[in-house]
Amino acid sequence: MTRHIFCQLFTAAFLAASVHTSLAQAPAAKPEPGLIVTHSAGGISDTTTSANVWLHVAAGQSVSPLLAPGAFSTTWSGAINADLRGDFLFRAETLRGSLKLELNTNTVLEATGDGTKPSAATKPIRLGKGANPLRVTFTSPASGDAVLRLQWSEKGILWEPITSALLTHDPSDAALAKAALVRSGRDLFFEHRCAKCHTPDKSTASAPELAMDAPSFEGIGARRHYAWLAEWILDPKAQRPTAHMPRVFAGPRAREDSQAVAAFLATLTDGANPPALPAADDEARESGKKLVEVLHCAGCHNLPDATETDPKKIPLQHVNLKFPPAHLAAFIKNPGAHYAWTHMPRFPLTDEEVQQITAHLQATAPLAKQAGAPTDAAIIARGKQLVQSTGCLNCHTLKLDNQHAPKPLADLASAAWQKGCLAEKPAADATAPFFNFSAAERAALQAFGATDRSSLARHSPVEFAERQVKNLQCTACHGQLEGFPPIDVVGGKLKPEYIAALLKGEVADKTRPWLEHRMPAFPARAALLAEGLAQSHGFPPQTPAEPPLKNDLVPTGKKLVSSDGGFSCIACHGVAAMAPIQVFEAPGINLAYSGARLQKSWFLRWLRNPLRVDPTTKM
Repeated sequence: MTRHIFCQLFTAAFLAASVHTSLAQAPAAKPEPGLIVTHSAGGISDTTTSANVWLHVAAGQSVSPLLAPGAFSTTWSGAINADLRGDFLFRAETLRGSLKLELNTNTVLEATGDGTKPSAATKPIRLGKGANPLRVTFTSPASGDAVLRLQWSEKGILWEPITSALLTHDPSDAALAKAALVRSGRDLFFEHRCAKCHTPDKSTASAPELAMDAPSFEGIGARRHYAWLAEWILDPKAQRPTAHMPRVFAGPRAREDSQAVAAFLATLTDGANPPALPAADDEARESGKKLVEVLHCAGCHNLPDATETDPKKIPLQHVNLKFPPAHLAAFIKNPGAHYAWTHMPRFPLTDEEVQQITAHLQATAPLAKQAGAPTDAAIIARGKQLVQSTGCLNCHTLKLDNQHAPKPLADLASAAWQKGCLAEKPAADATAPFFNFSAAERAALQAFGATDRSSLARHSPVEFAERQVKNLQCTACHGQLEGFPPIDVVGGKLKPEYIAALLKGEVADKTRPWLEHRMPAFPARAALLAEGLAQSHGFPPQTPAEPPLKNDLVPTGKKLVSSDGGFSCIACHGVAAMAPIQVFEAPGINLAYSGARLQKSWFLRWLRNPLRVDPTTKM
């Protein structure tokens, strides 16, 4: 017996040692860009990531939508990865609150600021080659905005943000993964308009995405073909794999019910119809093809003549089946006319250019014989009744009584998030819409459902901007095409007022006239995006008033940009109405735009050393 027990203990010890050895030999997770950020407020913590040590939380806002507003603390952790050993100084460019900076486990800076001036700088800190552990702890002030922008400098002369590309974190952090799942579920809740049916408490719900609409039903019978409507209603994801609209009808009558709804919608033709398009010739179609390339439509769409398709992109093979020609042109010109929160941007296009793009798409998309809508009064009446009773009017607007009232959000316990809309497969007698969520999407929504959903009452501009940049696919152009800077630098470079005007389509002057690309507009999101992009870099949502110009410096500045004893800036750059005098390949940006466009700190860093800001610049 003793020998048997000894053998058992020896075996257990051997297995434990084997497991320990295998764990020790398991490769560590590859570091990922950015830092882990942990926010704490009211005894609750939330973990996410940030590109840098930047923070701006306006008074009354929550540092995170998953935390209540009020006093908070934030910790950034990760590493600075140095290519070579070197000495660096650190300071807070802007600090409103208290700061503690630790590098390689040593506390190198402690400071408290009121936001009026930079903190004192550290002495030179030696960073070794490779990863240098970094930890920054910030405590919010008793009142007012909380602000932090950390900087470094090699010699204490040129101060700049820590190079974001050198900051990394361990992605295997358990708290990070858990919080990321909740955030993903919250985003899905917004994007699929879940709150349109399961309404939250309207007295507390303030997240801007709760106001997101869906295409209006008013006049939709003129804007869309009946046959496309019927197929779309039957199974939206068969038409577009990324569709957010659910499959409403199931069972043997699903097609019949879809056709009845489409027949009713086809009767809704009130409203102004756009003028008929002029006949298009080969030249117009070729011009349209060029414009589709210039606008980089392929960044978001599978073009009608694409030989390889991406299921994550919106297909355009259906445009002839979906749109009457004049309404396709009207949609391209102003996508938000009947759907304010559409993902489709508005481009600055003339009527002729719109007609050319329309002609090209119609010529390359498959032609389809259009089936006429049923005119039987009983079918139309049934379609109307289904529109009223199955939840269509919870998302889509129409002057018609809505008879569908699902349970409000407060009545949905977390256990209810396992069935209904979140069922893996619809039951034969299911009445809930079927979204066909993936397993990962269901898990994310269930993680969000397991919270108290109080985050719907909170708006975090930074996280709003992160979600919208992802959902609008801004990186399909930014960081990919010439003249489109990486999206993660925009908030630190441009003033929020300029970003908002740009995204509203209100900037008439083209900053880079030599580029064919055109900046699209997202009017419904413009102001909110601008605020979030600025705050993600530690800047306020509105640019503070600047002191009056020192007029005695104007003659000196004019001389410095001139070719008469200055730096000859006007050789490449225009100034207001004055054109550049010695352009080599293309004119530079008109310098008169700088004051309205650029954050002052970015402009000063750029003037001192452009290549440190953008290594690819010709400046």
